[in-house]
Amino acid sequence: MPKYSELLRDDLIEFREYQESIALKAVEKNTLVVIPTALGKTIIAIIALSILIRDGGKGIFLAPTRPLVHQHATNLRKLLTLDEAEIVEVTGETKKKERRERYQSARVIVSTPQVISNDFSLLEDIKNDVKVVIFDEAHRAIGNYSYVEIAEFFRESRIIATTASPGGDREKIEEIIKNLKIVELEVRDENSPDVVAYIKGIEIEQVRIPTPDGVAEIIGVLREMLGEMVRKLESFSLRLQGHSRKELIDLGDYIFSEIRRGNRYLYSALRIRTHAILIDYLLEFAETQGILPFQAYLEEMKKKGGNAKKIMADKRISYIEERVESLLKQPLDKHTPKISKIIEILRGRSYEKAIVFCHYRITANILSEILRGEGFSCEKFIGQSSGKEGKGMSQKEQTTTLQLFREGKIKVLVATQVGEEGLDVPSADTVIFHEPVASEVRSIQRRGRTGRFGRGKVYVLTMENTRDFSYYYSAGRKEKKMKNILKGGGSRNIQTTFDSFDQS
Repeated sequence: MPKYSELLRDDLIEFREYQESIALKAVEKNTLVVIPTALGKTIIAIIALSILIRDGGKGIFLAPTRPLVHQHATNLRKLLTLDEAEIVEVTGETKKKERRERYQSARVIVSTPQVISNDFSLLEDIKNDVKVVIFDEAHRAIGNYSYVEIAEFFRESRIIATTASPGGDREKIEEIIKNLKIVELEVRDENSPDVVAYIKGIEIEQVRIPTPDGVAEIIGVLREMLGEMVRKLESFSLRLQGHSRKELIDLGDYIFSEIRRGNRYLYSALRIRTHAILIDYLLEFAETQGILPFQAYLEEMKKKGGNAKKIMADKRISYIEERVESLLKQPLDKHTPKISKIIEILRGRSYEKAIVFCHYRITANILSEILRGEGFSCEKFIGQSSGKEGKGMSQKEQTTTLQLFREGKIKVLVATQVGEEGLDVPSADTVIFHEPVASEVRSIQRRGRTGRFGRGKVYVLTMENTRDFSYYYSAGRKEKKMKNILKGGGSRNIQTTFDSFDQS
């Protein structure tokens, strides 16, 4: 007799008490499941789905990207006893007539939120048959993201939302709860009593890297240029507190509103703000990526023209280019020390699999090429879209690369953000952050790629006297804040089930 539902091949699922407990509660009430990467959010959702549709009806499983849709559909076909034809993938590439037919015939629909929100007219006839809607990567359910209107459209269905982290901002957490009509939280972390047995432990080491003198000089020149732009903006009575890029971007809304009110003199301020943002990107590359990626990004900026043209005409940029050429004649640790440190870590550590996370595709391309040149078994793992940072990987290329990594035929994976969120990236015993990320969501997702089957080690590289340090400590503060908020339930009107958190 099946433990949960005759639709579930539960013999293929390792029994874990916390998964059963969460799944059974999610069957009864709209639930937000917050649980670290690799502890089985998908299994929990599939168990609950199998129970909710066992007596008839349909389920919808949503994921933000096509690779994730394909991954979830594959898992559903493996773990459910339904005919494979009853579990359908629906993406933007599926023709409208075929989408209608699939919606009608399927028991489980796996799709992106963009497609479902565009197809409400096609889904109207089956809306009452949908017993459950699963929202994967639920931290996206804010603002105008499609998850919000889908939850409203299927408000009579059971809603199950999953994420590794809903974020460290109370307003954001409560917005997610409200938008997805959540009435119960199920929260676990690495220290939860019913989870700790499945976490083999993760040791995190911050690796502080001195800024080479030549790099520090370039950073100083760019900071001077940015400071001049900020002072020009302040001459328009525009106050900037922290000079962050977010503040510069947000300033645009105010400038546009003033221009609409007739303050046309602020057109000049708008151009200066754009120049400041472009300089800040250059500064970020110099501070956090090193000179090889910085040079590549500078070349991309030169090709843009437009607003970048004025910046490139500054004599200080010409001087920076000369310094870059000079630095690149020196050893790697004198101009791009993070890459030399990664090589040192990988050579000095015994590992079966390692993942290096990079924020920028430019860096992932350069790093993977250097590592291969140094004799490492290495491939990059980047997103599908092609743009200013070069050609992406097709879904087939991504799948092949992950399979080779899973089989141990590739030992080192150099991944961008696509390797952080959701995709079934095989576990590694070593994870390296090329740079810290200010987002606690991304930080949790990155380090969750280790410590699954054995004790894992995470290295976070931070360049001294740069924004790396503010990002590193920001993510930690946000994560601690998130745990405190969730411990309080996120909202007074919500039922919670949670375990103890380490507040150290």
